[in-house]
Amino acid sequence: MKRTLTFALVAVAGLGLAACEKPNPGATVWSGTNSEHSQALCWSTDPAVAGTRDCAQDVIAKFVAGGKAPVITVTPGNTLGISVDPEVADNGWFPVIGQERLSQTPITSTYFRFTFPTLQQIPADGFTLQIVARGSKPDITRGLWIYKLQPAAS
Repeated sequence: MKRTLTFALVAVAGLGLAACEKPNPGATVWSGTNSEHSQALCWSTDPAVAGTRDCAQDVIAKFVAGGKAPVITVTPGNTLGISVDPEVADNGWFPVIGQERLSQTPITSTYFRFTFPTLQQIPADGFTLQIVARGSKPDITRGLWIYKLQPAAS
C-alpha cells in the first residue's frame, strides 16, 4: 500500500511538471507614457531550429486580414523604445516597420530606441512594427512580435 501510494504521488508530480510550460519571452514597446508588453506570438525554444517560419507567416497573414495587435500611440518627433527579454537578445533581433529594418545588424542588447519620424502623409491604419528574433544561424527566425504604431493627432 505504501509503495503504491509513493508511486502514485511520483506519477502525479511528474505529470504536473510535464504540464508546466515556460511562457514565451516578452517584448515591451513604449512611447511617452504609453506602453504595451506581449509575449512572442511565435517562439522556438531551440535557436538552431527554424520552427517558427510557418507560424510567423500565419500570424502576419491574420494580422493583415484584420487581426488585433497591441497598439502604441506615438507622437512624431518623440522617442519610441523597445525592450526585449535577455533570451531574445542572445542571438540578436531586428525591429522592422513595414518592410524596412531599423538596424542593418542584429541588435544583441535588450534595449533599442529611436525617434519616430515626422511624416507628411500618415496611413489611416498606422504602421506595423515587427520584432523579429534571430536563431543561432542568420536565416533562422526564432520569434515574432507584432505591434501597431498609431501616430497621435498633431
